[in-house]
Amino acid sequence: MGYLGRIIGAAIDFLIPPKCLLCSASMKIGDPQAICTPCTDAFERFEPPWCPRCGNPFGSLTTLAHSPAHVCADCLENGHHYDMARAIGAYEDSLRESVHLFKFQGFTKLAREFAPHLARLATDEFGVDEDARNVVVTHVPIDPARWRTRGFDQAMLLALMTAECLGKPHADLLERAKETRSQTGLSARERRRNMRGVFRIRPKVAREELKAATCILVDDVVTTGSTASACARELKKAGAEAVHLLTICRS
Repeated sequence: MGYLGRIIGAAIDFLIPPKCLLCSASMKIGDPQAICTPCTDAFERFEPPWCPRCGNPFGSLTTLAHSPAHVCADCLENGHHYDMARAIGAYEDSLRESVHLFKFQGFTKLAREFAPHLARLATDEFGVDEDARNVVVTHVPIDPARWRTRGFDQAMLLALMTAECLGKPHADLLERAKETRSQTGLSARERRRNMRGVFRIRPKVAREELKAATCILVDDVVTTGSTASACARELKKAGAEAVHLLTICRS
């Protein structure tokens, strides 16, 4: 934004003070946030105990104690090509509303507000700190038809902002080789079948940059994990040593 744009923006904020997108509370003039701090603090975040693979919370410590190798039934039955997955919280309430504002109503600046929370998860759960080496942040690419309709790729924006928070490089590694029907309403088995052959490494990607790398795969919401698993499979085939999935919500 140029100098004139900043002046116009400040004038608009002065005349029409910004309001929180969730609770409509007035915010400070010039506040870069779209959601107020009390609302972000109130997000329903996942708390342990959770499955060490997929991050899905267990109902209790008793459930955890009786799970083989402390891994949930879904991971034991289906397995995933990614090594670990973590989400801020469940796809419900204010977190769900925030994702809808970001994804479907075009409030793209919310990516910058989600990113610090995602970066903190990556640091705490995946050990991606400033000393971690050979780490690259990438994303699950959106369907081209949806990009044309929406005008942006929400996962790419999240990945770019998260990489910035982590101080790690972002790379556009994956592309869709074909269009698919919507995953909505499909069973876990149908979702996995629907994702076969969908993703591939982009032709211009140098395989050397993936050799023995740890990839942080970013998306907005994970449901069964079949889409992310298909992406992780291609990343590992190209040489990645580990792939960790990072999302705002788990459905």
